[in-house]
Amino acid sequence: MDLDRLLKDVGLPSAAEDCAIHPINATQSLITNIDIVTPIHDDPYTMGRIAAVNVTNDLFAMNALNVVNYSCFLALPTDIPAGFGAEMLRGTRDVLRDFGSDIHGGHTIQNTWPLLGGTASAVEDTNKLIYKRGVQSGDRLIITKPLGIHPTMAADRAWKDDPEWLAEFSHDRIEKAIQLATKIMTTSNRPISQTIHGHNFFDAVHAMTDITGFGFVAHLGEMLHQDIGARITALPVIPYALELDDLFCYRLREGKSAEIAGPMVLAIDPNQFSDFGSALDAKKIWWMEVGSIEANISGVKIEDQAVFREVEDY
Repeated sequence: MDLDRLLKDVGLPSAAEDCAIHPINATQSLITNIDIVTPIHDDPYTMGRIAAVNVTNDLFAMNALNVVNYSCFLALPTDIPAGFGAEMLRGTRDVLRDFGSDIHGGHTIQNTWPLLGGTASAVEDTNKLIYKRGVQSGDRLIITKPLGIHPTMAADRAWKDDPEWLAEFSHDRIEKAIQLATKIMTTSNRPISQTIHGHNFFDAVHAMTDITGFGFVAHLGEMLHQDIGARITALPVIPYALELDDLFCYRLREGKSAEIAGPMVLAIDPNQFSDFGSALDAKKIWWMEVGSIEANISGVKIEDQAVFREVEDY
């Protein structure tokens, strides 16, 4: 599906932000996101947590801090085991309660496979929002989680459905990769926004977004504009994800593999980079520098000698 063409055909802008932004008065805006996912994890409670993190992360990618409303969407098959839906909702609520919020309403339907997500809203001072488009030449790029969710979780599914697919792979290494992927998907990006608010880094972060269904290159590409691009010299990945991707072909080595509840990518003013990194460290937020913004290049350029770093201590 050509999303740009679809939006243009109905007169909608294709260069959208991570959330809908609606001014509600002279100083504040209503920030809203909607997201619905199919299960990527077999445990319903964990899936509920993943869905809530995925939905709310877009608010935090706009630097909106507090979730004031969450309307849940839940679709379940008629033959699903008893208690499955309740566990998904319990996982969602536990994430939201960590933010001082909860499920405030929603909608349910019957469907041939489970779906989970919803809408999340925040009210934020308009001058504190940080947008995708704001990068400047010389900015240093950081990422806040390793990549590789889809090949890792594909291995989880394949091992359960047809283990012969993975006969040449280490089951122990796959299990460790799945555990790390689960930790990544259930870890909220809210602490990053808390760091920006708490240390007044509103000018230090020139632009940011989160990496989800379109993959690293496409989401980073949305931050760029004419005559300014990104040079990538390193990328963090889940251990064993690259080898698994050679089997499943999600194009992780090209930065094109989709993520879910993935990392944030931030373009940082080089003069404030050290202070910002120290603040993230103090809050125990994992991060890694992956490249820089440069004038006179186009798009996202992953260097031929880019280092893929396997991250075991996330």
